[in-house]
Amino acid sequence: MPGGALVLLDDGRIVGVEPGAAPAPDGCEVLEVPGGTVLPGLVDAHVHLCGDGTDGTLDRIGEPSQDGMTAVIGESLRRHLAAGVTTVRDLGDRRFAVLDWRSSAESGGGVYPTVVTAGPPITSVGGHCASMGGEAAGEDQLRGAVQERAERGVDVVKVMTSGGFATTGTQVLLCQFVLEELRGVVDEAHAAGLPVTAHAHGLPAVQMAMAAGVDGIEHCSFLTDKARRSPRRTLPGWLRPAPRSAPHWDSPGSRCRRRTPRPCSASSA
Repeated sequence: MPGGALVLLDDGRIVGVEPGAAPAPDGCEVLEVPGGTVLPGLVDAHVHLCGDGTDGTLDRIGEPSQDGMTAVIGESLRRHLAAGVTTVRDLGDRRFAVLDWRSSAESGGGVYPTVVTAGPPITSVGGHCASMGGEAAGEDQLRGAVQERAERGVDVVKVMTSGGFATTGTQVLLCQFVLEELRGVVDEAHAAGLPVTAHAHGLPAVQMAMAAGVDGIEHCSFLTDKARRSPRRTLPGWLRPAPRSAPHWDSPGSRCRRRTPRPCSASSA
């Protein structure tokens, strides 16, 4: 704003913005910040608070004790807040550790970002991020996993539709579930009033997630065995790939195959 601005706060909330030359209301404490910039709190919509941010953190997700994990979560949140992030959406923790932290007295002992959480991501047996404790096989177990998360009070359901780069033994081009199973996850979550977001790297997994009716897609890399491909003409308006190059799926470090590959069937739906 030319000439600066007077930002009015009430109990931590912005209630008005006036020209910089306007007088402050009587009795208000005034903080002068010449040349400063005011930003609204940032939202990080995909975090894993159980990770310490170093290489191999997913491989070590099972190592910290309960107290150690609580410390990792607290430190992750403090670092986010220091960077201007006031809301985080945790899309995969270790056995509901973030949800437990949010409901504990620990979360009331300081100033932290608002936490939206999914609990452990639902994945196939031995699938991507299985070490977080969200393995399920078959539609009955998948529906049960959603019910458990709803009962525990999650805000969103996360499902691993494809393999991931960070989990040895999974393949990013293969789907971890069949379409009917994924539809069961979506139906059960929507019946509980919860949105579903799907991890999907390979193009078949992206197509399956769309066919199942998920509410969001994470990564959405559109990988094929040739390269990255995005069929823009067939995508709904809300779904567009990020304008960046996807990691090379067939690099030496990621040439891992599932023991029991599961074909994708979304294209027929």
